Amino acid sequence: MNSGALTVPIPLQSELTGVGDSISGSIRSFADKFNMSPSPTGTLSAGVTMAPTYAPSSPVYSPSAAFQPVTGSPQNVVSRGVGDSFGAPSMPMEPLASFLASASSSPEAPVAAPRVPPVTSISRVVKTEVGTAAVPASPSRSVRVMLPSPGSPSRRPADIAPAPTSPLACQVQGSRPTVNGGDSPKKLSEKMKNEAVKEQFHEGQWERCDEGGSHRDGLLRRLCSSSTDVVNQRESYRSKGKKQPTTCFSGFFKHQDPVKKVDVLLVGGGIMSATLALLLKQLEPDWKIVIVERLAEVAQESSNGWNNAGTGHSALCEPNYTPEAGKSVDIHKAVTVNENFQLSRQYWAHLAEKGLVHPDKFISTTPHMTFAHGEEQIAWLKKRFNALKDHPLFQGMEYTEDPEKMKTWAPLMMQGRDDKERCAFTRVPYGTDVDFGELTKELTKAFVALGGDVQLMTNVCDFAKDESGLYDETWIVTTRKMKGLGRKPTQYRARFVFIGAGGYALPLLQKTKIPEIRGFMGFPISGEFLVCQNPDVVARHSSKVYGKAAIGAPPMSVPHLDARKIGGKPMLLFGPFAGFSPRFLKSGSLMDLFRSIRLDNIVPAAAAGLRNLDLSRYLIGQLLSTKSQKLEELKNFMPEAEAEDWSLVTAGQRVQIMKRDPQKTGVLQFGTEVVSSNGIAGLLGASPGASTAVQVALDVLANCFSEDLERWSPQLSTMIPSFGTRLSEAGHLSETLRRRTAQALHL
Repeated sequence: MNSGALTVPIPLQSELTGVGDSISGSIRSFADKFNMSPSPTGTLSAGVTMAPTYAPSSPVYSPSAAFQPVTGSPQNVVSRGVGDSFGAPSMPMEPLASFLASASSSPEAPVAAPRVPPVTSISRVVKTEVGTAAVPASPSRSVRVMLPSPGSPSRRPADIAPAPTSPLACQVQGSRPTVNGGDSPKKLSEKMKNEAVKEQFHEGQWERCDEGGSHRDGLLRRLCSSSTDVVNQRESYRSKGKKQPTTCFSGFFKHQDPVKKVDVLLVGGGIMSATLALLLKQLEPDWKIVIVERLAEVAQESSNGWNNAGTGHSALCEPNYTPEAGKSVDIHKAVTVNENFQLSRQYWAHLAEKGLVHPDKFISTTPHMTFAHGEEQIAWLKKRFNALKDHPLFQGMEYTEDPEKMKTWAPLMMQGRDDKERCAFTRVPYGTDVDFGELTKELTKAFVALGGDVQLMTNVCDFAKDESGLYDETWIVTTRKMKGLGRKPTQYRARFVFIGAGGYALPLLQKTKIPEIRGFMGFPISGEFLVCQNPDVVARHSSKVYGKAAIGAPPMSVPHLDARKIGGKPMLLFGPFAGFSPRFLKSGSLMDLFRSIRLDNIVPAAAAGLRNLDLSRYLIGQLLSTKSQKLEELKNFMPEAEAEDWSLVTAGQRVQIMKRDPQKTGVLQFGTEVVSSNGIAGLLGASPGASTAVQVALDVLANCFSEDLERWSPQLSTMIPSFGTRLSEAGHLSETLRRRTAQALHL
């Protein structure tokens, strides 16, 4: 085949317009032989059906005949294919071939044209840069057509001849083709569609034409199915950039994302991580500190207002902090808990004075009361009151058995109660209710405002000690986005890591493989609360009232009737009712407990379980209790409680610590404990938890930043005025700080 020729495979009896967008036009030379020039209203253009106007009774074409848009009989219109707006004008090849043969010897002489039969089918249109040629459906003819060259009035021949084999191949020679030879009809159509600019043949020249306005050329271009849509066109989706070459070593030298260097990484978006992060950011503003949280918001697990009691635990009313000891009670734990809460209160007051938190959102004054009924409980309550009333941290505590005074303190609890039933109360008027969920959000906002970073929906996958020797005591923490679009994990190199992930702190500490976590196991306990939102009932109770726990009950299961504010809404909560779930988090997995089992913690856990069979019996009884039994327990506090006013909600998960003990093999430990080792620390345990968050943060600083603590001490003393002193031994200071913090926190 000659250079520049085009070969297009054409199936037999195929139609002109069966390939995507039809490419329409006319054979220019045919019109020129009859001295037929296009009229201004009949401009030949791709995609618009044009047909010669002639009278069927006339054997000769009129020299003045113009090519007009087809408006007559359908027999002159070629059938349209997919995407066509009009058919393509053309003439059957037999009369055209005989005309060309007779006219070749005398091109200027008028020649009588044969009568043209109706157009029925044309197999294909072959397009070149200067026009189109129609190919007949029959393979038995070979014709020679003159096509005009661009920019020149002269004509060059173009041979259209069938190939000797089927499917019929149409070969065009002469004019430059727009596509390479051998393309399939589908590929030919695609290439025609993707041409950068479709041009219009007008008065012998190809012209660019805009589509705007109501002028003739714009209208024709807008109606043309094969023209380029200059208004709505877009770039190709596929990138035109070159691909990087692939070699046999490509798999060995893959690009690795750099490890992000941070000073401190905190795992978990609860009250513990938020407190420590903000404290460190205030002490070291230039440090890069990051909090990662697996959920979409902070404070959605144990710190959430619905998942805890909301009590500012200071042992003002909680009976479990003052166990009986012979003829008296032991107040040692009560003093410790109270002093630890004072640290939190002072730090919150400091933040409020600096404008970093808004105390009205998370703390309010709520009197703390202890309730006793029956001779045995009243005797215990008297001993407790006598042991605490003169202590500097418990000043202002009152005791009464007077029915009238009790009706004033707790009208809802005394209404409907039998006059013969002996009851007693102690009361501290300056107790607090704390929405730890809102507090956590306030601390997190302050942390971010000071330049901290919080990564939500980020799961911690692994911990590894950096053993490269280039960095001193650093950890590589691998994280991955929850439901992320990318598969690549993110790694942090941190000088210090704190794990404050609530119940899930144990599994994460086990991943670190530090020796200090060996022998630890968790025992998860769930809880439920009865909730009342009836405003008439809520308005008649304004205190937190704690009673004595049942025998064998864990500390967090002490029954209490609380006036609460959750999300700013007043309500009453009663409970909790203990339950069991193998999950370590409310949103955790049913396999959490089983995945935490190790060879080193099986024996301590079994020993602790055997020593606490009463707890097992209590949990079984709680699991089997019905709603009516829970209502009866509520009536011990509120005799006229109506079932219609109360609903049951599920609280958070608490994981009690079981650990190795040198004397007892294994013990069940109530409370919290910080486990630390070489640049990493984690908080285990439950109650009192959030109330002692600042004390836990100070313990972490003393244990893991001992070299910096002396340098930080002056600033810490400004934030926490009692830092470095014992409030229980400085009565005057404790009263002064209580009044100062009350003013700063709007209490």
